[in-house]
Amino acid sequence: MRRPWFPALLAAVLALTGLTALDPAPASAQQSPRSAIYGGGPFYADGQAVMNTLRASGFTTVILWSIHVHPNGDLYYNDVLIVQNGRYVGDPGWPARLKTLKQAPTSVNRIEVSIGAWAVPDWENIAKLISSQGTGSSSILYRNFQALKTATGADAINNDDESYYQVDATARFARMAAGLGYSKFTFAPYTNQSFWASLKNNLGALVDRVYLQGYAGGAGNNPATWNRALGMTVDPGLWSRHGSGCSAGDSPATVETKMRSWRGSAGIVGGFMWLYDDMKTCSAQGTAAAYARAIRNGVS
Repeated sequence: MRRPWFPALLAAVLALTGLTALDPAPASAQQSPRSAIYGGGPFYADGQAVMNTLRASGFTTVILWSIHVHPNGDLYYNDVLIVQNGRYVGDPGWPARLKTLKQAPTSVNRIEVSIGAWAVPDWENIAKLISSQGTGSSSILYRNFQALKTATGADAINNDDESYYQVDATARFARMAAGLGYSKFTFAPYTNQSFWASLKNNLGALVDRVYLQGYAGGAGNNPATWNRALGMTVDPGLWSRHGSGCSAGDSPATVETKMRSWRGSAGIVGGFMWLYDDMKTCSAQGTAAAYARAIRNGVS
């Protein structure tokens, strides 16, 4: 209910700011809620077309999934060798294509490189390399992730550890990465809440986003519970239509419904989708733009 003096006060404030009661909010207040999309092979192999699709999609964050760390420190993007001996050796056109993701007009303002996946020893290999070489400028991890940073322009490292779960080595790697210009370190948990809470406590503000899996092994996750455990609001994610006949997974409509429910129960301000590769295959059931819109509508 308005107080009797409110109209006069409002008029005075508007006069001082030069606004009228019908003026729109400043542009910074109109920005879309954050939304992220994971993608694999198509983000590397589909040329400029996929970059243009992402720029026009409405997604604000693109996550390159997945970087695999081999025992000798070589970095593979899925099955393709891209960094070796401190040099980028992948498709020479990929860095330039990735650079266009943030070029206006675009919805994308952040790129992350994801490390790990189910049943791969990436974080185990990282720990062994840190044990043998450390994280200094002469180490293979430092040199290779420096080359990866230059090639991708990534803003953050995304940790998709699903097997190793050791705080000390992971924290050392995260701080090394921060020194290389990966300004943030994000999580993609589906289980082992105590590990992620310990790692968050160790890294503090370096961790600014948690992409909580709400599908497959993480289908029963409650964002509100994770919020409390980690001391921050998580961004839950869902799996797009996939599988035989594209009958499994969530449609844009169900994504919007679930995001709206989590907004009410856990106060979420963002979400993510897994996986662009499936969206490409099942485009009749939902495009990238449709899924981004579903997240935006759900969390707004």
